[in-house]
Amino acid sequence: AARRTREAARAGADAEVLSTLAGHVLRGESALPSLLARLRETFTLTSVTLLERIGEPAPDDQSDPEAWRIAATSGGPPCTCPAAADADVVIDERLVLAVRGRLLEASDRRVLEAFAAEAAVALRQERLRREADLAGPLAETDRMRTALLAAVSHDLRTPLASARLAVESLRGTEIEWSAEDREELLATADESLLKLDRLVANLLDMSRLQAGVLGLTLQPVALEEVIPRSIDDLGPLRDRVEGEVSVDLPEVVADSALLERILVNVMSNAVRYSPAGKKVLITASRHGDHVEIRVVDRGPGIPAEAHDRVFLPFQRLGDRDNHTGVGLGLALSRGLAEAMGGTLTPDETPGGGLTMVLALPTSSGARA
Repeated sequence: AARRTREAARAGADAEVLSTLAGHVLRGESALPSLLARLRETFTLTSVTLLERIGEPAPDDQSDPEAWRIAATSGGPPCTCPAAADADVVIDERLVLAVRGRLLEASDRRVLEAFAAEAAVALRQERLRREADLAGPLAETDRMRTALLAAVSHDLRTPLASARLAVESLRGTEIEWSAEDREELLATADESLLKLDRLVANLLDMSRLQAGVLGLTLQPVALEEVIPRSIDDLGPLRDRVEGEVSVDLPEVVADSALLERILVNVMSNAVRYSPAGKKVLITASRHGDHVEIRVVDRGPGIPAEAHDRVFLPFQRLGDRDNHTGVGLGLALSRGLAEAMGGTLTPDETPGGGLTMVLALPTSSGARA
């Protein structure tokens, strides 16, 4: 009776240990180390090591440390080969669980084998997670490449087709165009070619920015000169923007050409989302050692939680379709602003809409 009582107690203890194993492989990235540590504590071992065979099985590789690598270990000095262990469990032809500290009784083998099987599962899951983590960026890169090809293909074809149609219409002899019609066709061609030029320039600058080879010429720049030029660069869209810039503002430190690019991108984006009859307003004011340029539209705006997403390439929040453009303008603009020591952040327009705030250091602040 006493022997049966001891056996029952031992069986109960083994069952308790075995019942905890099922949850270990579901405990995240620390499942395998936790599992080996639990085994070491259960049997008061010095070390527990999961060994993996490097090459093909050989007759004498059980005692050859060069034939094995340590997949995971817990405790003191690990076993470097199965022969160095006090006890081991062969899981399959590639994996062996090796333990040090004391010889185990035959009755302990059942629990040890259960731990070994769970350790193998945990190792496989850990490696699958690593592979998934590596595959994630590759999938994202592939997605971005696909988006780029689709968007660029659309954006290149659209202005080219519009410009070509306008030019072919002007060259045709079947229709006698009035002066007003000719002016409208010329404006269409001009606007389409400006869009095409802006797209190509954005793509080139984004690639240079990401490669770290975009050249900057930082110098004092007068905003009362740059902002009107930027508005004029909008072409036919210039009439939908009005600027209020004081000549008393200090000069900012910037690359004049790149600053114009930022403003053109931000203003054209604002015009795109502004309702007809509502002009985009551009203002500038000094705040300490920075000047803030604000581009204010009265469009639908964007939720606060989506503010950072508007700066992702190919991100066009609020569009009704997925083929309205590359969406590089704001992403490039923020990158250029930061390269010049400034920031570009979105803010809500009081009463509805979006305000883009470009902050640049003043020349006096930069010298200080």
